[in-house]
Amino acid sequence: AQAILSRASQSIGPSTQESRHAIHEALAAARFVVYRMSCSVAMPGQMGRSTTLFILRCLMGMALAGLACHRLVVAWDYLSTEAVSEPTRRLGYAPPAVSSSAARCTESQDFPVKGIQYVPHLVGEPYPHPESKPWGHYEKAYSTMHQRDLPLIGGHVGADTLALRPWPTDGDLDLRMGFFEEMRNSGICKVIPTFHAAKYFADMVRQGLDTPETDPSSALAVDFTRFGSSVRQEFLGDITMVGWTIDLSLDLYELLPLVGGDCGSSIITRDTTFQRYMRLLNAIQGWVHPRSEIIKSVAPYLQAKPFLLPLDLSRVSWYEPAFQQKLNTFISCLGKDVTEGGWSSAFSSDGRIPAKWLLSFGQPLHARGVHDRSFLYLLHNISATMRQRAVVMVGTQALTNGILNPINSVNLQEDFDVDNGRYQTPFKDYMSVSSEFGNLDGFVYDEWMDDWDRGARGPFFVAAKTVEAMQENCPNGGRFDHDIHGCSRAVCSDGRIYPEFFGLVGSSSRFLQHCIHPRFSKGLFDGPESKMTETIDMRCEYMAPALPCMTVAVGLMALVLAIQVLSMVRRWCCKEGIAPRSQPQCENAQSQQDAEARSGCVEIRPREGELCGGHRLELFSTRFRSDDEAAWWLSTHVSSQTAILERQVQVEQKATRALKTRKQLRPPVITKSRCSPSPAGGSESDSDDDAPSDLACAMHVVHRRALEGFAAWCDYIAGADLTFVCPHKLDVRCLRSFARSVEENTTRPTSLLFAEALLLRTMESMGEQVISCPERLSFLLFHILQGASGDEESGAVTFSIDMDKLHDGLLQMHKHTNPYMREKMPNGKWELGLNFDDINESGLQCRDQVAKTYKEPASVLVLIDLILCYRVPFMIKMYSFAIAGYIYLGSQRGDDITTSHNGSLWAPKWLRINFIQYIALVDAATWMALEALLVIYVSWQRWPSLGFRSPGIPGLKWFLEHMFNLCISAFGGLWVYSEQRFSRKPWECAQSDIGDPLLRQCIDERTHDLWGVLQYALVYWACRMVIFALMNVKQTPIFIFGTPARKARDESGRGCWARIRLDLRVNLAWMAMLGACMFIEVYMLLPSMKGLDWTTTCGMDLLGPISGLPKERGICTQSTQVISFKCVTCLSSVFAGWMLVFLGALVDIYFIFYLGAALVGGVMGHKRELNDLKNTTIPVDLRVDKGREALLFKRTFGPGWQQVWRVMVKGLSHESLISPKQAIGLVHAAGISMDNEPHGEKAQKPIHLTRFPRLAAERLAFFFQSLKWIESNRETGRNFNTATDALTGDDFDVGSIPSLTQIIPAYNEVVIPAVDFLKAGSDPEDAKNGSPDDQPGLGDLTLPPQGDGVNTNLAFMISQFPDEWCFLAKRLHAEGLIETGESQGLYHSFMKDRLNQESINEIRLWACLRMQSVAKTVIGALQYGRALASLPKIREHYAQYPNKRIPEDHVEVILAHQTYGHSEGSEKNDEAVQLLLARYADDPLYLVFDLKHGSSPELWEMVESFLASRGGYSPGSFVQASVKCRWDKSRRGLRVLEVLPRKFALRLGQGDFRTQGKACNQLNGLRFANGHYVQALDCNMGTFIGEGFKVPYVLRMFMPLDKEDRTAPHCRYLGFREYIYTGREGAVGKCHAAAEWTFGTIYQRFLSGMGMRMHYGHPDFLDGFWARNRGGMSKSSPVVNLSEDIFAGFNVRMREEASPHIDALEFEKGREATFNAASNFFSKISGGSIAVLRSRDNHLLCERIG
Repeated sequence: AQAILSRASQSIGPSTQESRHAIHEALAAARFVVYRMSCSVAMPGQMGRSTTLFILRCLMGMALAGLACHRLVVAWDYLSTEAVSEPTRRLGYAPPAVSSSAARCTESQDFPVKGIQYVPHLVGEPYPHPESKPWGHYEKAYSTMHQRDLPLIGGHVGADTLALRPWPTDGDLDLRMGFFEEMRNSGICKVIPTFHAAKYFADMVRQGLDTPETDPSSALAVDFTRFGSSVRQEFLGDITMVGWTIDLSLDLYELLPLVGGDCGSSIITRDTTFQRYMRLLNAIQGWVHPRSEIIKSVAPYLQAKPFLLPLDLSRVSWYEPAFQQKLNTFISCLGKDVTEGGWSSAFSSDGRIPAKWLLSFGQPLHARGVHDRSFLYLLHNISATMRQRAVVMVGTQALTNGILNPINSVNLQEDFDVDNGRYQTPFKDYMSVSSEFGNLDGFVYDEWMDDWDRGARGPFFVAAKTVEAMQENCPNGGRFDHDIHGCSRAVCSDGRIYPEFFGLVGSSSRFLQHCIHPRFSKGLFDGPESKMTETIDMRCEYMAPALPCMTVAVGLMALVLAIQVLSMVRRWCCKEGIAPRSQPQCENAQSQQDAEARSGCVEIRPREGELCGGHRLELFSTRFRSDDEAAWWLSTHVSSQTAILERQVQVEQKATRALKTRKQLRPPVITKSRCSPSPAGGSESDSDDDAPSDLACAMHVVHRRALEGFAAWCDYIAGADLTFVCPHKLDVRCLRSFARSVEENTTRPTSLLFAEALLLRTMESMGEQVISCPERLSFLLFHILQGASGDEESGAVTFSIDMDKLHDGLLQMHKHTNPYMREKMPNGKWELGLNFDDINESGLQCRDQVAKTYKEPASVLVLIDLILCYRVPFMIKMYSFAIAGYIYLGSQRGDDITTSHNGSLWAPKWLRINFIQYIALVDAATWMALEALLVIYVSWQRWPSLGFRSPGIPGLKWFLEHMFNLCISAFGGLWVYSEQRFSRKPWECAQSDIGDPLLRQCIDERTHDLWGVLQYALVYWACRMVIFALMNVKQTPIFIFGTPARKARDESGRGCWARIRLDLRVNLAWMAMLGACMFIEVYMLLPSMKGLDWTTTCGMDLLGPISGLPKERGICTQSTQVISFKCVTCLSSVFAGWMLVFLGALVDIYFIFYLGAALVGGVMGHKRELNDLKNTTIPVDLRVDKGREALLFKRTFGPGWQQVWRVMVKGLSHESLISPKQAIGLVHAAGISMDNEPHGEKAQKPIHLTRFPRLAAERLAFFFQSLKWIESNRETGRNFNTATDALTGDDFDVGSIPSLTQIIPAYNEVVIPAVDFLKAGSDPEDAKNGSPDDQPGLGDLTLPPQGDGVNTNLAFMISQFPDEWCFLAKRLHAEGLIETGESQGLYHSFMKDRLNQESINEIRLWACLRMQSVAKTVIGALQYGRALASLPKIREHYAQYPNKRIPEDHVEVILAHQTYGHSEGSEKNDEAVQLLLARYADDPLYLVFDLKHGSSPELWEMVESFLASRGGYSPGSFVQASVKCRWDKSRRGLRVLEVLPRKFALRLGQGDFRTQGKACNQLNGLRFANGHYVQALDCNMGTFIGEGFKVPYVLRMFMPLDKEDRTAPHCRYLGFREYIYTGREGAVGKCHAAAEWTFGTIYQRFLSGMGMRMHYGHPDFLDGFWARNRGGMSKSSPVVNLSEDIFAGFNVRMREEASPHIDALEFEKGREATFNAASNFFSKISGGSIAVLRSRDNHLLCERIG
């Protein structure tokens, strides 16, 4: 600031006291700002703990800096040599021209005049319409523009008169006195005001009046009277009004053809427009000059001044035949009074001051770019015959041709050059004609500054027949841009007038300023000023708002600032005030830590004796009241997990036996596993004596699968440099020993294996949400195993669990989970909110205490995350775009100069040589910016974890690599730039490789030494490719191996060669897609910007020779125009166009990817014969031993296929999808009957599915088409043997069926529609949205309507499924539940409550199966169990266990209902859940609910009674628990099976930052899961029992029957098709169904083939052991895991596991069918996508996937 002001002071010499005061004031403000900012930066400790105060100080400092800058600007205005504002005049400084002009005010105050039409409009102000109110251009609001313009007009131009546009007459007349004072100070002493007559002419036209309203109260009379008063001398001051005029001219284009040879022979007086105009003119003249002396003039101040009658002569062609003769006749006749044979009395000389003509000319511009000189000829001819005197108004456009490009046609552009001759020539012509005839009284320039919205108008409105014609709207252009083509008019054969370029100065805007650019450099009128030759720079002024507006704005800003400050102070005070109140909690926590730890011990006692070993589990915690309570807590979890683990071992034991039997029935196989069976034909005696039992082998498998996550953790930690991993070293030998003890466990005691697996299961159960943190559990398990104590005599081992360490992190999460704010935690520290990833990573980093390890980005940091995470694919895409650009430069797809004659691909020249070099520079700069940002950002983000080692944490090697890349990029860029050889391509070479042979213009001299020119850039590119490839090599594993043993990975299809083949396939796919992108970019995207660039379009030669384009003149050529509005508009438009191309090139890979996925997915489907999966036109032939489908059915399901068919048909009938008669026909077609009896062959006919209802037909069609996959089993590559592998095969063993647990998480969704709901909907009020609280108010959320207001909800469903309602009526009648099978009668009986309870329940279930309900999902899930229960082998097996429900060892369904029995839930839903449990009491259906505060007293009493009966329980031992129960038919109520008490709620956190509900509810059910495999279903699903029969075959993909090693499944997740049954529900339903089929089937099929399928969602199957020891079924951290399912897929991919997709199975799923629901769904998806960017999983994948 001091330097600037000192330099300014020296430039003007000694300054006055006032200017010095302004300088000192500005310097003081600057010093104060520097002091405040330095204090804020240097003393952060004084700002307190909250960063908000620091930010507030920075903002205040910025505000003060802005104030100081403003003071500097004011001071500069004081010192500026060209400013003519009021402060400058107070200093006594003004340009000499002003003082000399001011002296002229004492000279002649009459004609002739030298004037300018002055309208100080702003950029963007619209040109007024005829009916619009005049603008206050001459009032105080425009004073800054007056101070900017008038000194130039009076001093430099030498004008003495201003012609003004109409001004408002109904305002304060004093507002214009400042303008007239500024005129006098600038030496402009004359004025020609204008009356707004166009408005009243437009009123006459619009109202169809021939004569204006002239009574004294009319608007015209009142307005004109005010106008006459506004020109009084007291308002004008020292300014003289020399004449006055109106803003309306006759239209010569329309009227001249009506002019004859003389006045009498012309028919112009018959024209309606002419008559209206003359009557309006006569009325105005009559008010000024009344014909009667009795009547006084309404405008006496106008009587002494001549009226200037406007006439726009630029309306017609100057070269039209007889134009001159007709024009002379027109002027002569209009100048005669009617009494003299003329047409008007405007020029009557009856004692009044004679009127004068105001002739307007517009000089045309010829196509050759030459200004027309015919103005002299035309003015000469008019003056020679004109009897009246005239003032001449001339407009000359400032246009020039784009002459630099000789190839293009004439391209008119604004001429920024200073050209006095352009404006002095017409004045000289005027002077020569005036001196010759002496009847010209003045010259006026039209106009002072360009009007960007003037269009084709002249300086006046033209009287026309319609108001629209008067407006002359411009088809192109607008207020913010000049128009060169549309808004012009022809006046000769090749000459046109462009009124938007008539200004003596150009206008623009910049930085809130309005600027003018003078097109002259000296005086334009004759006089002493004409000798001035100094250059006039661009002048800019701020348009300051009015003082009241500024006051209100400042007041509001101060109010908002005060509110914000008070809010921050209040929050700060509240936080400080909360600490004492929360101190008891902290003290309580501290007291718990200091309190004596309570302990309890439980001995492990499984029912199988072989698994018993006397081992014990011990629990320690300070959070129990007594040792007995600790023992009770431990026993509840141990007993539950013991039963689950033992059942899993038993299932595995049965599977082992089944596989032994299967091997004995198949060809001999040389086995390698110690637990493998003997070769076929061998006896028990042939095997080794020490061979383990089946139970031991099963335990080995279960142990390895249960602890494989722990073994993987041990391998990772043991292979790491522990100096950087752990704060204290772990025993590497112990780690490796533990890993081997899991991977090689066949020699270890079976009881110990069971104890270790149970230990982990108990930790998972007691750890609650810590199950989502497998690495933390492994860390704790390591210390437990390491500290285990044993009895040397019995060999029993005791494992001690510290519950406080197990729950470390959960207490912090329960208190604070917001990752963006710091809060005071129980340990007294201010910390960011934790999530499960932090807890898990703390275990990976071997931290004793859980800590925050990662900073989740917020706000704009998410965008930085996006750029940095995806920088590699972004750069790959940019490289492909660069290749496309290089090809485009020689493709001839763009303009000639850019894409022609640039050499070949391997022999480039001109632009291609430049392109190779400057793209290298761009690449170097980009990588420099990316690497610098990456190092800084990752250091900040990973700061809490620096010094530790875990995947994704940068180490020294990482920093060195990226700093090396940064330095190499900088050095390479500087090297290329220092050796660059850029050259411009001449215009002559646009269409030729030769050009002028003599001049050799088109020979690029650089091609003679092409290698010498490009070697630096090419060496850079070679180095870049090597560095890029080396720094982005795929790292395996991305996180930690899911399967720790390499041999097991190889046998499961995930070995090294398998990954290489998969990577090769993926790389080829990406290369193909990138090639397609380049094709689109070369032939579509880049040609769309043909000829559009800053150089050619705007004349901005910013890059110089770098681009290689030749120079071109344009609106940005002049340096003074660079920041003008029109230049900025051009540059921004071109930039926006190229930005769209750039973004299009960036995202086109997205569309190509989906298109490629669809094509490849379709081809894969065709190869798998999936084209006709649901083709109902193909007949189904089930004739025994003859039909095609019958044979396929038999090969797939075995000899009992007919029983399977019967069960399927009964299932369709029970769902009322077919009628009883159709069901009988279907079973007869297979040669059987409904009662399990054989049937004759006569009824065996092919089934034509088109005769059946659509849904049933499609189900059956898909079922039969998918059987081919089961038979061939191509997905697993295993052979299928009907005898041993088919479900009804002769040698089939039920042990080969994998066990499955189906979990259905529910919150408060509709279970079964209530009777009231089904009867409602017909009332008109039901069609309205409801209020959640029954108190509707503005802004409240609304509930969906209860119906359509016409039909009941049941009637509406019947209208959608009329056939199925009839089938229900017939079925109920056949079952004896109703008297008649008539459907209408059934409906009326239901509505009138005439049905029994069983029939009502059937109707409710019928309805629930046709809507999105929990019951539909539960019933669908039960279909698999019912399918298994119908198999003969299954029934034989369970006959041995009469106490078991069929088939509960193979499948169970868990309904995890989160609000059952709670006040947050619904009583109707609770009743419906009980109805479901009672109806399906014989099926393995279980209910798991959350018992907590708010649950009903009945539930608490039921649970406590159960716990009391088991012993050891004391009331108050827990406040919340997970409860598993089932329906007891004998008690007709629920019976509790297991209770798992918890210390924390299902959802941790507070407010909006709580863990995900569905994921937590899934974990609630997972703790009770018995199956080896798990299926999670959403509450909008269902399935057909026929699909249930295929589930065992699908589950074999996890562990094929021929697989030797059963410890490593082939995959962890298994996806399959989904049928969207809501596709029939309108357009939204169809849209979602189509999207789901595309994304959930074709897209998933393609990703599965690429080995990159992420877990899409439910109803995927997954490995149950994986779900327990790898973090659950999905992630549930708040903010980050909004789309919880995709993170389970990330988990699989990062651990190098597989998640394939198959097409042989299909479940039904509902989707959104209304716009509101669809909007909410898309909102969730979009929010989830942003949340993915915040996660560290995304970082790991992007950084390490290669």
